[in-house]
Amino acid sequence: MAATFYNITESEMTEFLSAKGFRKIELPNTVELVYGKRVDQNGNPLSLRVYTGINPNGHSRGVGEDAMRVVLFGKKSDGSIVKLGGSKRVNRVQTWKKNLGNRIDSWLDYLPKESCSKCGSPMIPRKGKNGDFLGCTGYPECKHTARIEN
Repeated sequence: MAATFYNITESEMTEFLSAKGFRKIELPNTVELVYGKRVDQNGNPLSLRVYTGINPNGHSRGVGEDAMRVVLFGKKSDGSIVKLGGSKRVNRVQTWKKNLGNRIDSWLDYLPKESCSKCGSPMIPRKGKNGDFLGCTGYPECKHTARIEN
């Protein structure tokens, strides 16, 4: 049985995300409402963003264009913004608050715990042909990796 599309308003989204410490941000060339929250790690500026699928006029996009996403961004040493990872999409269904809250919480639990010993950037889990490892988010300028200690 397919879930039923739920039309989320801008005010509902703002109320929900504001309670979690997010605020609306404007990004160039972005055609949906985006909310962001600073989640710095060991002095590294990180930003958790929620891309809502709500048009700037405050109305949800239609069915099929309804995915919301939670994405973690960081800054490289040169000041440029780099995407560190994104979550599985969240559809706009009746349980959207629970589903989106779970995605946000999983990112907050996931935040990089270690910094690169070479350049100081956050280290994040990666998957490689030889298994899981920590990779520097400063890649490709910094190619430092580390083993994940169990």
